[in-house]
Formats: sequence, C-alpha cells, structure tokens
Amino acid sequence: MSAEYQRLFDARQRGAVLDEIDGGAFDLVIIGGGINGAGVAHDAALRGLTVLLVEQRDFAFGTSSRSSKLIHGGLRYLEHYQFKLVFEGTNERAALRKIAPHLVRPLMFALPVYEGDRHPLWLMDVGLWMYDSLSLFKVEKRHITLRSPKRMLEREPLLNPEGLTGGIIYYDCMTDDARMTLENAIAATELGSPVLTRAKVVGVSGLESGDTARVAIRDRLTDRLIEVSAKGVVNCTGAWTDHTRGLAQIEDQIIRPTKGVHIVVEHDRLPCSQASALLAPQDGRVFFAIPWHGRTVLGTTDTDFEGDPGEIGVTLDDVKYLLAAANHHFPGRGLTPDDVFATWAGLRPLIKPDDAASESDVPREHKLYRDGRMVTIAGGKLTTYRRMAAETVDAALVAAQLKAPGSKTAKALLPGARGLKKDFDALAEEIAGGAKLPEDVAQRLANVYGARAKDVAAYVSQDASLRDRVTPDRDVIYAEVAFAVERELAVSVDDVMVRRTSLTLTAKDQGVGSIERVADVMGSRLDWSPAQRQASIDEYLHSVDLSRGFRAELDKSA
Repeated sequence: MSAEYQRLFDARQRGAVLDEIDGGAFDLVIIGGGINGAGVAHDAALRGLTVLLVEQRDFAFGTSSRSSKLIHGGLRYLEHYQFKLVFEGTNERAALRKIAPHLVRPLMFALPVYEGDRHPLWLMDVGLWMYDSLSLFKVEKRHITLRSPKRMLEREPLLNPEGLTGGIIYYDCMTDDARMTLENAIAATELGSPVLTRAKVVGVSGLESGDTARVAIRDRLTDRLIEVSAKGVVNCTGAWTDHTRGLAQIEDQIIRPTKGVHIVVEHDRLPCSQASALLAPQDGRVFFAIPWHGRTVLGTTDTDFEGDPGEIGVTLDDVKYLLAAANHHFPGRGLTPDDVFATWAGLRPLIKPDDAASESDVPREHKLYRDGRMVTIAGGKLTTYRRMAAETVDAALVAAQLKAPGSKTAKALLPGARGLKKDFDALAEEIAGGAKLPEDVAQRLANVYGARAKDVAAYVSQDASLRDRVTPDRDVIYAEVAFAVERELAVSVDDVMVRRTSLTLTAKDQGVGSIERVADVMGSRLDWSPAQRQASIDEYLHSVDLSRGFRAELDKSA
C-alpha cells in the first residue's frame, strides 16, 4: 500500500487533508461515494487524471451497501429480451472475478419450476443455455437441468413439492457491495486522488461558462465551507441525482427511485442448501433466498418511494410480503415477523420512464446526461459498475475538454487482490498462526480483506485486546474497528457497524450491545469528546431503529 493511501485513508488525518483540498484545482470532481463514484474515481485516476471524490455520508452509504449482494447477469432480463444487459452483466461478472476474487465468489442457485409457471421447464432450460452462451461460457460450471421433482428435492429438500415439475441449478456470484465500493476508492487514493466523506456538495457553478467549474463543499463534521475548481464534474449520486443536478440549476427530473427490502433470519429457521431464485405468489416477482454469513437473506421488494433517501425504513407490509413468499415456497418453516432480526432497505435509482410503467418494468439500463461541464450517470446496476465507470469517464473527458488514454480497470486488481493466492484456506491458516486467532476469525479476514488481511491481523500483535470478538455470535474482532479508523477512513460507529463489518445485518442483536466499546476504540483514536462519542452512538442507534421500524407497527397491532 502506498504512503499516500495510508495518509489519505487515515481518519485521524482528515483535518489536514481538508486543508490541502481547500482551494485546489482538479481535472474532475466526482460527487457521490457509492460504487459508481468510487468506480469513476478509480478509472479516472488510472488514466492519469487529477481527481477529487466527495461523499456526503460514507462510502456506499446509499444503494451501494443495500443491494442483494449479487454479481449476476440478470437472468430475468432474458424474459424481456434485454440481451445486451445480460451480455454486459455476465461478462462483467467474469471481469470482477479476476480483479477482485476475494470479493466476488461463485454462488450456486436452485431455480425450481412449477405447474402453471409462466415459463415451463423446457423453456427455462433454453433460457439458461442462452444465459451461459451470452457469458461466452465464462461460468464456474454450466447449468444442470433436473427433469423431475425428485431430483429437484434432492438438491433442495425444503421446497414446496406441490406442483413441482423439476428445476435448474445454475451459477452466479455473490459479493460484499460496501467493501467493493471501498476498495475502488482506496485504489483511486493509492494513485494520489484525495477523497472526502462526511462532506456535502452545496453548490455547483460555472458549468456553461469559463474554463472551470466551481464546487462548494461543506464539511459536515466541522461545518467548514471550502471551494475547489474542476475542469469537469461527475454526478454519481444515485437516489440523490436530481437533487445534485438542482444544485447546478438543472430542474428536470430523471430518476424514479424504487425501494428494495431484504430481511435476515437465522439459518436454522430456513436452512437452505443453496441460494434459490423464486417467484413470489403475490405478483410473480423474482425474489431470492440466500445463505449468507451463517444466516439466510430473503429479498427483495420493489415499490415506488418518495421521501428522504437517507431515511428509508422497513415497514410491516415489506416484511409480510417477503415472509408470505418464503412460506409459500418453504411451507414447513412457518416463518413469522418474530424470526426477522435484521433488515436493510435501499433505493434503486432507476431512470424515469416516459409512461406509467409498474415498478418492476422500469428499465435497469444506465444512461449518461451532459450539462455543460457536468456528466451525470443514472440507472444501471452493481454488476456493471466498472463498465459504466469507463463510459462515464469517456464522456467526462469530452465535457471537460481533456485528453487521456482509455480505461484500464478491466485488468487492474483491486487492493485486496494484489499478491493474493487463490488458496484462501492457506492464507487463513497463516493469519491464524501468526496472530493466534480462532479459525473462523482468520477465515473471515482472508475472505473479506484478501491480501490486506495480514494488515488487520497485525493490529492484534500490537494490542492483544483487539483480538476480542465485537459480538459473541460473530467472527468480527476489534482489530477491524481500529483498522477501519486508521486505514479505511471510518469516522463513525455507523461506518464501522454497517459498512466495514456488516454486523448490523449479521449479529443477532445488530451489535447494539457492543457499541459502547466500539465507540471507545474509535474515540481513543479520533480524540472524541464525550458529546462526539454520544452523537456517534446515537446516529448508529437511529440506523438500527430504521431497520426495526416494522416492529413498532407489529407492537401497535398486537
């Protein structure tokens, strides 16, 4: 890791970095620290451009940490003849497997087929052959068609046998979306591109006149106002896209956000043998049941959303929809809202269609908009972020009247992949022996951080107390909290618990019982006052309350 990265991603150095940026001039200022913004920053920095990335909350705070955690070609897009989307998705899946093998892992899916389904088994088989061929057969294994209920139930015994005609086993991939975003931002910083989190863009001017645009930024931690200049501006703000364009006096609305909810239950309550792609009986929408970190995830919903994108709650109707769909397909489990211990909700920043299409029919393609020196990227999906970033930088070069070589990210390994051998078990064994860590903890470090896992484990050698688990039921240790502050620019409890460790989604108590000590580990490094410490704890508790909103409705109805 470069010294520049270690300085720019050390939250303790944040004030000094802010001083350096104030009044600076850049080729591109990128607004938004989700996967698109981080991907654009990495792509642009690799081309030799000077770049500043600005995020109002934390990396991946919005949609980019609230996806289904899947890297996939979009099998369901075949139904709508969106072959270009599937081709792009499946081939980007292969590219991401190469540049981030620690973050993008193969995942086996069961696709059961029932009597009365809109597509019979033979047609689904044809569709999977198309799916595999559009990927140019860059898959872990080709799909298998199971032409009897018995064979399907041997693969997934929990499935509803009534009306089952068979099914298909196929492969896609799973990822840690928040950490994929983070590693792209780190990669940009290694090349000298500064990043600012907890910094809100409050004004954009000069897009149509002069040689540069001006971007006003308010630091949300100190309320300090700074200004920078840029030859080009890139708007990667997802669900906030229209608001950001409004800062530049661009009034037309281009985004139609829809809400997607996922719920988490104990794996013992729904012990799926592999992931399943299923049709909700209520409306025929595709949803997934996915084994994940020793839990099972059910999702997602698709409903229109109006309101503050930063305040997305989960309603009782959201939970009931997913539970009803799950109980239909796994009738022996009898899941209830009491089984749901964690949830997450995100917004799909879809491009607003010309007609009143239903939520599920709103196109998933991405689109670029140019307004003088500003380029906006809208729509798209996690899987194709790298390709979208390359197209966005190409467009930004034109808008900013700059020249640079073509995109290089297809072969640029992300930080955790550099020097990484594919034998994760051997890496975990090395970490466990050197830092005297339990096997499950070492396995997690290897699989989450890749080659960077050794840097995390080194913290244990410096302070044995950091070997402790943050929560008793998970494999996350306090060394990761310290590492998040000093090497991953985490400045709040929420940053650590939600996006650096995912404990909010995987710990049975969502980590609430541990936040006092987490705040102490962070506060000792960031020199928090008692008021700052409490404010950070309160912010996290608010996030947990949003995810538990359905419980308040449940209590009222009891």
